[in-house]
Amino acid sequence: MRDPWFPIALLIIVLLVVWLGIIGPMPGGFSSWLQSWQTLAAALVASIAAFIAFRNTSLTLKQSEKLESHRRNRKHAAIRAVLPLALAQVTNYAARSVHALNNLVNLCVDESLPVEIAPKELAEPLPSETLKSLAEFIEYSDSIDVSILESTVAAIQIHDSRMRSLVQDNQDPSSGRVILKIEIENYIIDAASIYAGAASAFDYARRRQPHLPTTLPWDSVRGALRNMRFWDEHFTALYEALDRLEMTSSGPFEKLNVTN
Repeated sequence: MRDPWFPIALLIIVLLVVWLGIIGPMPGGFSSWLQSWQTLAAALVASIAAFIAFRNTSLTLKQSEKLESHRRNRKHAAIRAVLPLALAQVTNYAARSVHALNNLVNLCVDESLPVEIAPKELAEPLPSETLKSLAEFIEYSDSIDVSILESTVAAIQIHDSRMRSLVQDNQDPSSGRVILKIEIENYIIDAASIYAGAASAFDYARRRQPHLPTTLPWDSVRGALRNMRFWDEHFTALYEALDRLEMTSSGPFEKLNVTN
């Protein structure tokens, strides 16, 4: 659509052309009057030209921002559509880790893990495509609180590092590190927290809720353990550890300083 200031600018340009004498001499009285206003006219032309340029630039920027906002919203919608698959992969990863760690608990002797017992596959990495999907979802979520998912991704990386360290130290007798049963149980709680963090986003991913949860209480971790068939009466040590943790923090991700 043509700029409404265009006719005004055109008229001023015509007057300027007349003033400069490009289209021939004008009546003496009019020419003298016009020349007396030369400085003011030049300033007026410059001001209007600057205003038009500024206005057009502002319109262009607003249009670009609108297009970028639309693009980001569509990208968010596309990633949200496949988010349930990524979340399912995270919960499966966490469940495998919980069961593998529990196998190590059962192998402990005198409250510690014998050397050269931890299998190398204990440090099974999460598929990079899954982490990429989660990272993109976080990046393109402009209007929702994604702190729980941020904490979940951070917890996955911390857990993976701890699993690798556990395997390396257990397979190397010269390391001198004694891996205690209680330490392995704490890792089980960490993996259950990852499960709970991913599970908390399912309702949003499936369009059942308009927002993601902003907190993850310890009860969510208890629920994750029960979903994995770790019942209270059979795994009393785990639930007692959760009770102790609940006395010092409101949730498993509080220590990550991402959400309270």
